[in-house]
Amino acid sequence: MGKNEDQEKYALRAASYKNIFDPTHRWFRPKKEDGTWEDWPSEGRLRQFYGTVESNPYQQGWFVPHDIPGMVRLMGGRDSVIADLLRFFQGAPASMLWNDYYNHANEPVHHVPFLFNRLGVPWLTQEWTRRICQRAYHNSVEGLVGNEDVGQMSAWYVLAAAGLHPVCPGDTRYEITSPVFSRIEIALDPHYYKGKRLTIVTHNNSPENVYIQSARWNGQPWANCWLDHADLAAGGVLELEMGPKPNKAWG
Repeated sequence: MGKNEDQEKYALRAASYKNIFDPTHRWFRPKKEDGTWEDWPSEGRLRQFYGTVESNPYQQGWFVPHDIPGMVRLMGGRDSVIADLLRFFQGAPASMLWNDYYNHANEPVHHVPFLFNRLGVPWLTQEWTRRICQRAYHNSVEGLVGNEDVGQMSAWYVLAAAGLHPVCPGDTRYEITSPVFSRIEIALDPHYYKGKRLTIVTHNNSPENVYIQSARWNGQPWANCWLDHADLAAGGVLELEMGPKPNKAWG
């Protein structure tokens, strides 16, 4: 099999998530071995273990990190998806403990807060990542909202609290969000990165000032709500001006 044939095969496999999207219920739904749909439960997509493991279709359905534009088209378009995402987060308890909506206690949804960046509403990524950092993590006994699972819960916090997070493994794009700290310095390993240090600085940061007003990358205005891995690997300084209200013109 040639290179082009391999690429076509992998592209088809990557798009196979569309085969279990039910246009009648406008969501993902498991199928039987004969290709017919499993019966739709009374709880709908909130039914735990309905074609999923340790989750429900509402939670698992967002896990198309490699084809977000295709997922959004399938789900009815940008506005419909933003509204559904807001319901997803607003349905979660303040504690972020195990629930049928945004369930930070389990990994399948960990990329979901950063989807707002991809949908052109980055202030919602900023708002919700700060809420999660505050509600799901505590400096006390049982300080993690869920099982650590080989470091995933802590890794999520370290990245989100620093203001950067990837959505898809293998994608070089890192989403910018609202850092918890006023200054973060990351020493870059010279065996892998040509830069020496990555520094993230926030101005006027506070529990109330969670929204990015403007950004500068290495002293120059930065209008994107993301940075590429190559930028981070080269080292530099990301400066973020914070405020209490969203700047919907940034990002």
